[in-house]
Amino acid sequence: MKGEELSEAVDFKKLSIVELQIKFEQLKNKYPKKKKIIFVTQSATIEADFQMQLAENLEEEPILGRALQEYELSPEIDITDKIILNSSACIYLRNVKLTPLTTPNSPIYLEEFILFTDHLLGLTIT
Repeated sequence: MKGEELSEAVDFKKLSIVELQIKFEQLKNKYPKKKKIIFVTQSATIEADFQMQLAENLEEEPILGRALQEYELSPEIDITDKIILNSSACIYLRNVKLTPLTTPNSPIYLEEFILFTDHLLGLTIT
């Protein structure tokens, strides 16, 4: 894929996650028990708050979230004439609980995390 085509590309995994989160929000009244998406990778499960939209005020965002959103809005590097090899999307997560599959009793807590969709195996809910 050429860099100039990247703005028109859609990552199916990220689109599915956003659509599911929208549906969860719509179904909250019918299913009052709060549900969260759990991301499953080859080595861990990830429970977190998923930010679906750009922040209204980037100045107030934590540094990693702000950097990702600024990059998505106006990248510093011109890639229009480059060939893109891996066009997976990024998912910005906050208040992250990363639980390694090998040591489920030793979760790792992170303030922010960027998950690349090419590392996702699937999703579940809690």
